[in-house]
Amino acid sequence: MSIFGSMSVGISGLQAQSTALSNISDNIANAQTTGFKRIDTSFESLVISASSTQYQAGGVHAAPNYINNVSGTISTSDTPTNIAIRGNGFFSVSKLTTVNGTTTASTERFYTRDGSFSLNSTRTLVNNSGFALNGFSYDSTTGLFATSATPVQVTSDIDSPVPTKEIDLKANLPSNPSGGITPTQIQVFDSAGTAHNLNLSWRQGNTDGTWQLGVTADGSQGSQPIQSLLSTGFPAAITESSLLTGKNDRAQITDVTFATAATSPAVGFNVGDTYSVVINGTTYSQSLTQANAAQFSGMKDIAQALADKINGADTSSGVLATVTSTGDLRLSAKTAGTPFTLDQSVTAGAITTHTFTDTLVQSATATTKEIHTSTFVGNTINIDDVYSMNVNGTAYSVRVTPQNISSLSNITGVVQKLASLINQDSATTGLTATPSNGTVTVTASNPNVAFTQTSNAVDSAGLTNTATQSTYTGNITGSKEVEKISLTGQPGDVGTTYSLTIQSPQAKTVTPVQTLNAGAPTDYTYDFATPYGSTAPAVGQLYSITLGTSTYNIQMTNSNIANYPDVASVVTDLAARVTADTNSPFSVVSSTGGVLQLATKVNDAQLSTTQVVPQSFSQAISYTTDGTETSLSDISGKLAAKINAISGIPVQATSSGGTITLTGNTNASAFYTSIPGGSTALTPGVVVGKTPGHISLTFGGTLSDGTTAAAGTLSHMDTASIGTGNATVSADQSSGSAAQVGFDFDFGYGLQHIVLNLGNFGEASGLTQFDGSSINVTSKVQDGSPAGTFKDVQINADGTVLANYDNGRQRTIAKVPVVLFNNPDALSRSTGNVFTETVDSGKARFNDTGVNGAGDIASGSLEGSNVDIASEFTQLIVAQRSYTANTKVITTADDLLQDTINLKR
Repeated sequence: MSIFGSMSVGISGLQAQSTALSNISDNIANAQTTGFKRIDTSFESLVISASSTQYQAGGVHAAPNYINNVSGTISTSDTPTNIAIRGNGFFSVSKLTTVNGTTTASTERFYTRDGSFSLNSTRTLVNNSGFALNGFSYDSTTGLFATSATPVQVTSDIDSPVPTKEIDLKANLPSNPSGGITPTQIQVFDSAGTAHNLNLSWRQGNTDGTWQLGVTADGSQGSQPIQSLLSTGFPAAITESSLLTGKNDRAQITDVTFATAATSPAVGFNVGDTYSVVINGTTYSQSLTQANAAQFSGMKDIAQALADKINGADTSSGVLATVTSTGDLRLSAKTAGTPFTLDQSVTAGAITTHTFTDTLVQSATATTKEIHTSTFVGNTINIDDVYSMNVNGTAYSVRVTPQNISSLSNITGVVQKLASLINQDSATTGLTATPSNGTVTVTASNPNVAFTQTSNAVDSAGLTNTATQSTYTGNITGSKEVEKISLTGQPGDVGTTYSLTIQSPQAKTVTPVQTLNAGAPTDYTYDFATPYGSTAPAVGQLYSITLGTSTYNIQMTNSNIANYPDVASVVTDLAARVTADTNSPFSVVSSTGGVLQLATKVNDAQLSTTQVVPQSFSQAISYTTDGTETSLSDISGKLAAKINAISGIPVQATSSGGTITLTGNTNASAFYTSIPGGSTALTPGVVVGKTPGHISLTFGGTLSDGTTAAAGTLSHMDTASIGTGNATVSADQSSGSAAQVGFDFDFGYGLQHIVLNLGNFGEASGLTQFDGSSINVTSKVQDGSPAGTFKDVQINADGTVLANYDNGRQRTIAKVPVVLFNNPDALSRSTGNVFTETVDSGKARFNDTGVNGAGDIASGSLEGSNVDIASEFTQLIVAQRSYTANTKVITTADDLLQDTINLKR
């Protein structure tokens, strides 16, 4: 019987390990199932009977051990409606059934940790297993949640529009504004959900700490918050100032002087000398050789040769080269206003030193002729070398010049020339000369005739010649005349007119008297006293002279007229400007009594002198404000645009920050800007307009309850200047009370009342006036919205389910509870990773998140299974070995039975 018992126990062991293997396989299979709870195996021993003397084994029983109260790992999900529970609890879900196109939820309640919820076709939140999430639905009328949980479903596609009722504004108005303040624009909505722009305009008041608030709305009709009450406008002015006098381009003129210290009769240069100028990086050189020396009689010829090269085929030099009467190389820029760089140098050629020897070769006797030799050592010759011989008291000399150096060639040629000179006197002297290389041999014609012979060689001095430059007309880049028109005033007034006139200056022709002084600078005399008379200069007059390519202007303006009581003072200033131009080709001789006398700085300079008389034009321009301008920059920009639209005046206008800059179209083009309102004008430069109606705001000062408001905080508001408008302000303006502005607009659906909340009086809680230069709006929030279309669902951490609409609004749909059980491990499992309530688990308790031990909801997250793969593999190995061991028990018992059966044999 014991053998049969052991087989029965072995079989029970096989059955128990099979159950364990089944649980392990289920855990491994669901290792990635969202919210899955693993099943462990509990083994229980079975005993048939047992006593102190007897034991009968019954085997083993395997029972499932549910691990429902252990959480899995929570990870972030890309789906915002996925949720997980951190801590204890389950989601309440219902099974959905569709019959004839109608979907209903079963009455049986299920519970799960699988939070993979998303909207299905009926906009119900269901998880991957098809179970609907239950929640307490929200009643927007009562503001209460239901007491029983039902499937969460979005039933409303459209969110109705909400008209704007209140606006909360937080902003700081600057205590030191620069220009106009940018209006504040707030989008509001009417009853139909149509958007309108509410415009709040801000202007400083007449006294410090006061402001004017304007209120308008696009699309409103009928009664307005402010009804066109106008009061006296703010002061305004327009002024002119000259910035830059126009002038023409002036061409650079520079002379290069090549000089030598040589004195007559020396020419002053040598073969091998090189004379160079470098213009804008290009080198032009002239070297002296025996072959070309005949072309040069002095430094002037060298300058001319360089000028020819500069003016040759290569036009890249950018200059025109000429030679002055004094032999200087004059370089003039081809393009006025474009300077050139210049360098110059002289490189001296090599000088050969010559020696000489006189020898008595044979004395005279009765039978022999006397012979002398003169030998010159040093083959190369150079300009200004002098070779001489004195034969019996007669001097013979050869000077090397540019004209003969080519024919002489070397010392041999010199010796031949000396010999020919001696032989020319042979009939008289009775002496003959024979040249040979560097030696001259002189022989008496008859015996017994004695004579003397000496020689000499004076080499070229080898002077170091120099090259220097002098600029007597410097380069000047032309410029356009520039004037500035400055506007002042407070932007926003209606009817303010700014006027100015752009016209040609009043210039009179002054013809210069030219005096040509031989060998001396040329004089030019300008007589301004005669044409302008003895009257004082007037605004708009132009005193002008043009010297060569340089124009000197003095224009009478409102800003400088006081400096010129008479014509003589103007001429004195003109003279000072010429003198200050150190590179001008003219110098001032005198300037008295309105007469200016000038002289050229170099003797041979005869430059054209004229007076530029501008074209005649006159154009009046004005601009009148309409109240829409938010800054002086707006006003100056519109006035500048009107100037640029006028043809016939050589001026262009640009605008920046309330300033108009007028610039001549071309260099040296003269114009004059006159501002009406001067002593001779009949109309003012500015006509002051009117200030639009407004709500008055005061910062700082005393509140209505007698307390002092903190600096920069609202202390008072009134509607005294709104005309027949409907705007209202807070009646209670004591410390801490609400600062509110109310107004009505009709957008086509009847009057809509809007309240603008500006914080509290005496507190820095809304609208303030602190340091700054521009308005700083930190918050502008209104409570209206247009109609909205459903966009998506959002589940918050407290379990609240919200429907989001594309108008930015949210609507509460339901609240998700967290369900607790006394013994969650005793819940009954069902397909779909859900549980049902059992007697052992206890009743379901619905709780808010984080209350009574309930966990918190993690939005956009999923809970994984609580299966540990490594642990499951370990248990799998143990179960496998246990199963194998039990099979050994059965086979052993079977062998024993076979042996028992075989006993009868």
